[in-house]
Amino acid sequence: MALSLFTFSAPAEAGVPCSMGSADNAPALGTLYGSVVDTVSGKTLYSMRSAMPTPSASVLKLLTGAAALMYLPDNYRAETSVWSVDADPTAILVKAGGDLTLSRLVSPSYTTYAKPAKLANLAAQTLAKLPPGSKIKKIIIDNSYFTGRAYNPYWFASDRWNGYVSSISSFAVDAARVNPDLTDTKYSGVRVSDPAAQAAAYFRKALGPAAAGAEISFAYTPELEDVKLTSVFSAPLKVWVDHAMKVSDNTETEYLIRHVLKYATRNTNFTEIQIFVKEMLESLGISAQGLVMKDAAGLAQADRVTARLITSLLREAAQPGSPLVELPATLPTTSSIGTLNTRFTGANAVARGNVQAKTGYIPGLYSLAGYVTAKDNRRLAFAFFARGASTGAGTRTAIDALVARVYTCGIRLTK
Repeated sequence: MALSLFTFSAPAEAGVPCSMGSADNAPALGTLYGSVVDTVSGKTLYSMRSAMPTPSASVLKLLTGAAALMYLPDNYRAETSVWSVDADPTAILVKAGGDLTLSRLVSPSYTTYAKPAKLANLAAQTLAKLPPGSKIKKIIIDNSYFTGRAYNPYWFASDRWNGYVSSISSFAVDAARVNPDLTDTKYSGVRVSDPAAQAAAYFRKALGPAAAGAEISFAYTPELEDVKLTSVFSAPLKVWVDHAMKVSDNTETEYLIRHVLKYATRNTNFTEIQIFVKEMLESLGISAQGLVMKDAAGLAQADRVTARLITSLLREAAQPGSPLVELPATLPTTSSIGTLNTRFTGANAVARGNVQAKTGYIPGLYSLAGYVTAKDNRRLAFAFFARGASTGAGTRTAIDALVARVYTCGIRLTK
């Protein structure tokens, strides 16, 4: 028999195993929790404490984003409306609808949120509906759209003052920031302690002389409602999901889960979040073992997830026809706006341009979870959590090195 001069390449699956090497032993990783899964076959390629619960940081936002995309209609928007008041022509009623993006800014100033409803427009539309020369003596605020505690007891008190998160209020402007104007050198992410009072004061100001000196009251009762005068709407909440995931906006994420709960006719307090998300995971056939959600954003130190849970969710979202199929596109990349565009440099640049992932950080914990399109063109889902006192300045780079190794190994990855 003649010897063939042709050779055939073995499939990638049959290639030489490719390990993490020393990448997962970097001291900056502290105690590492990790999982890597092939999104096509579901095969686990790498596991390190993957079934052990760990604090999550902002990787927890993947679960909240998934819930919003799965349960809210495509055209779901938050509405803020103004009503006349029965038997009092000098009063108006503002019914807040949980729009944290409602903005007091006017052009050329702008805030971080895309195409927000404008308080100035709401005021102008209100005045146009009133008889000429009307004087508004009372502005009544219905702040009851959301229920439950306004500020999470699992958050640090300082998180409101350092700009990480605001109280959760049905009526708010610019996510309760002291100065939300991104064109202003005095921009401040610090949040006020009473978002509804801040929003009401700015609405009175927007109404101008017609409401000068008007009393602001929060003594709302349903029998006050008479006729809806006007309303303004937020951008679709899918826009919120994309923004919250890319820039890791804690407040926006907390509002998202409350809209999901409200739409599902559930209580909108913090304690309902874990119950609802576990039900969502069960409906997707994903084990929620080890999950603790004290909030929706991952800011709480008491939150817990497993790396296995996160890669299971990511694999589900990568399947055609999945109710979560839009989730991957919301994740930051190294070329998009957000928290990943300064990552994957130096020795880790080999993976740059091939990663979509949600970042996370709380004191003592760094995390990264998402997708890497590997060198062999396989799409792999990964989740890494680095925990402990030895984590710090070099931890993000060490996690990037893990992902770079996943990129290089692809389907041949093994522990």
